Amino acid sequence: MKRASLAAVVTFTATVVAATASTGCTVFEDQVSLLNCGVASTATATRRVRIETDCDHNLHLEIEDVARGLYAVLVNGTERGTIRVKNARVGELEFDTSPTGAQLPLDFDPFGHIDIATSTGRVILSLDQCPAS
Repeated sequence: MKRASLAAVVTFTATVVAATASTGCTVFEDQVSLLNCGVASTATATRRVRIETDCDHNLHLEIEDVARGLYAVLVNGTERGTIRVKNARVGELEFDTSPTGAQLPLDFDPFGHIDIATSTGRVILSLDQCPAS
């Protein structure tokens, strides 16, 4: 049993190393919750950044427990897209360096400062710092 397990680990490790060596990228995923800025007390959001072995980068944003409407996604102060929230009080937006379907092009730093704002410009969720009231 130990011998078979060790062989599986060695094979798996060799495969991961080979994939990393041939492409230069290691699989990576980082998911964090955004801060609620007090405008919508129940609002929550997550930001997930993923790097694939083929070096594609993906940014996924999801907001929950917010009123229906449109919400601007700002990265380092620049509007990058809009999240549409319908009846389920949930909305999402996805960016990718090789976009398909509804994904938007990821042509900015996915680890930059992110704010989610209402159509009137009030920031409801922020990655690391809410604006002063």
